[in-house]
Amino acid sequence: MSDILRIDRRTFLGSAAAALSVLVLPGCDAPEAGEGPAYAPWDYPDAGDAPEITAVGAAILAASPHNTQPWRFEIEPNRIALFADPARNLGPMDSLRREMHIGLGCALENLMLAARANGLAPTVRSMPDAARPDLVAEIDLALGRDRPSPLYDAIPHRHTNRGRYAQAPAPKALPAALGALVESSQVRLHLFTSGADRRAFADGVVAATEAIIKDTEMSTESARWYRHSRTEVENHRDGLTLDATGSGAALRRLGKYAGKPSRAEMDDYWLEGTRDRETTGSAYVILSTSAESTRAQQLEVGRAFQRIALWAATEGLAVQPLNQMAERQDREDTEGLSPRFGALLDAFTGKDHRRAQMLFRIGYPWDDARPSPRRPLAWVRQ
Repeated sequence: MSDILRIDRRTFLGSAAAALSVLVLPGCDAPEAGEGPAYAPWDYPDAGDAPEITAVGAAILAASPHNTQPWRFEIEPNRIALFADPARNLGPMDSLRREMHIGLGCALENLMLAARANGLAPTVRSMPDAARPDLVAEIDLALGRDRPSPLYDAIPHRHTNRGRYAQAPAPKALPAALGALVESSQVRLHLFTSGADRRAFADGVVAATEAIIKDTEMSTESARWYRHSRTEVENHRDGLTLDATGSGAALRRLGKYAGKPSRAEMDDYWLEGTRDRETTGSAYVILSTSAESTRAQQLEVGRAFQRIALWAATEGLAVQPLNQMAERQDREDTEGLSPRFGALLDAFTGKDHRRAQMLFRIGYPWDDARPSPRRPLAWVRQ
């Protein structure tokens, strides 16, 4: 896509939003992405922080399912402990807590990158105490030397982009680049770039979204994490916002001054967006593990996904999780349902009994993504 097209589209949408803004009443409780205390953690790093605090500040900016931020931290000068926060789970949307632990792996990877870049030599022990299942990892911090990296530099610039991507071929170097970012032998990358594979994957994502919407418990839990007003955003500092939906500027402007949509309206909008925007792009990716699907493996999946998302940010590419098929697979397992999506994912990952853990798309975005609210250090420190 040419720069001219990109500029023309942004100019048009910006002008439309500006024109619409004069029609709304001043003083409405409408948040703006990036403004206010809910977005302060993105002003990263703070040069005055101790290295261990800087490391946790990076972890706070990691990806997580539905922006639930399911983490807590114990912080000492020579040790950081990462805990799962059981209250911050997606219930029937993540019935096996697979996505929660992938999100914790994302936070762990950011933490490790930041520790290395700020003069520490971190050593991680995953799942160190079977008697304390909420203790996900302990990171011992020794003194080291600064080891900056492009991935670390990308941490405050990585945002999930749910907008439209160009239907452009994947870069020729993409398979090798993504493969190099999957450092654990427990994680396998499956890349789908052909037209037929992409169509089959997109059809599966849409079908799984329809199944989630028809499942009242899953739909209700998904809607619970939507934050519409400025008050909701500031009070919770988590979840999904209108700015993060990938909608155009004009629609975002109008939506902020309308009342909070009903669950049915949110479902309809999600399905429409999935069909129209969220299944565009250059490639789809699945990260899988063995069928054993342990928590330690899920952490490694999260670390690999976070590296990929950070790398994409350095390359002008966008990434968005598309875990609907895996969410339905988990639901099938816990509820004893017919394995419709389990069988579909098996077809994508091959016949060697791999478990699909993390699904996402990658491509060239039409527009930049907006930041999501973040809970500050004081809210996540034990």
